[in-house]
Amino acid sequence: MHIRKKLFSILSILAMTIVALLGDLFPGHSLIEPESARDTDDVLTIWYTDAYLEEYIRNAAVVYEEKTGVKVVSTRVSGLEYLEQIQKATIDDGYGPDLFVLSNESLEKAYLSGLCYELKDSHRVLNSTYFPEVSLDAISYSDYKLGYPLLFECSIFLYNKTLLDEIVSNYNENAVNANSNYGEGSTDETTVEETNTEFVPIIAEEILPTSIVEITNFALKYNLPEGCESYFKWCVSDVLYDYWFAGAYLNVGGEKGDVRDEIDVYNTESMYALSVFQDFKEFFSMDLDKYTYDDLLKDFEAGKILFIEADTNVINKLEADKKSEENPFVYEYGITSIGMLNDTLKSKGLSVTKIVSVNGLSENKELAEDFAKFLSVDYASNLYSRTGKLACNYQKEYAYPQIEDAVRTYENSVSLPKIVETSNYWVLCEMVYTKAWDGEDVNKLLKQLSGQVKKQIFGIYVEENYIETPVVSEDYVFDE
Repeated sequence: MHIRKKLFSILSILAMTIVALLGDLFPGHSLIEPESARDTDDVLTIWYTDAYLEEYIRNAAVVYEEKTGVKVVSTRVSGLEYLEQIQKATIDDGYGPDLFVLSNESLEKAYLSGLCYELKDSHRVLNSTYFPEVSLDAISYSDYKLGYPLLFECSIFLYNKTLLDEIVSNYNENAVNANSNYGEGSTDETTVEETNTEFVPIIAEEILPTSIVEITNFALKYNLPEGCESYFKWCVSDVLYDYWFAGAYLNVGGEKGDVRDEIDVYNTESMYALSVFQDFKEFFSMDLDKYTYDDLLKDFEAGKILFIEADTNVINKLEADKKSEENPFVYEYGITSIGMLNDTLKSKGLSVTKIVSVNGLSENKELAEDFAKFLSVDYASNLYSRTGKLACNYQKEYAYPQIEDAVRTYENSVSLPKIVETSNYWVLCEMVYTKAWDGEDVNKLLKQLSGQVKKQIFGIYVEENYIETPVVSEDYVFDE
């Protein structure tokens, strides 16, 4: 342990020396803070790992200084052993950050390391008036609020609105023609009665699927327009897009993801949902490794796919591609709210929330909390324009209506658990979905997942009592 610590210190000093020498290339972003930043109470320091946040934080700092007189120095550091870097800089070197940005699933580790301050929320903004409940769950640990929700990422159900309008138009036209031709020359009373019944045209918004299974019903009922090749596709190899199927019934840690005794992933509902996921392979004829996310997005932009699962970054990309001179995106698009698996079972996707936490070892905790609130609430209206990311804070006005739809999707999502022992939960779930897609027994997979998660938490493998696998009964399942 001593050798390892000494080696780490040597490497850290070497790395900081190199960065200091190159400081002129990256002004304001050296790992070694200037003396002035450490010797005055009127200076705050904030660390973050994502490059896209650089402009946003830098501009927010300028506005905050003009408003309060408090200078904020921002530093982008490596995401490798991020919390360890913060702890070392704070305890050993005396120049750690006053606040830092991290993902919600790392909150327990940060808190147990003494790096998270229990917020005072003196401005009374950490509530459902300002933020979705999923954001408030994301910042909570053991009934403490440990950060301000900054931004979120999740998967959304995207559809080509232009193609949907064409489907509706074709359907209505064909239905009117069929209805007119059906009664010509007929004297049958039933036929006359049916012919005289006024045809009610369908409306695009009314036929949008509100459940995952409804996508299959849509495919069975409506024809694709010319040039469109697929009803629905998603990147099956990424659990972010798979999680919707069984996510509502994979409970690890409860609503806030921090309760070790609340583990329930092996149940009738999760098995049914994963079986539906398995069925979709045959219904939509999709292979696991045939499509990458980028491939699917290109096909969507080309009008070849009607529905697709995308991440929230897609809004910024599509809006930018609309302005492209070389190959512009020429369609209108929308986001549909899918909160159900079928008529009775719920559906929830996976989300990641970035939060701004105050260093529990900082000497400027109250002032740091004020800037954290400024970043996440007061200046949040600038987040999308500066980063292309979506703010957790509710906005009075959104740049595009699709952003508000994405927020509604986020409201129906679940976060990764915060429990330190389940830091690989994302990987475990991805393996379960991958094996289910390849045809393995969903009962066995979920039973093993439950045992593995509990073993990691409690140190022993817990054998679950066997539950019968439910039989899937949906409209897409035909009797042979």
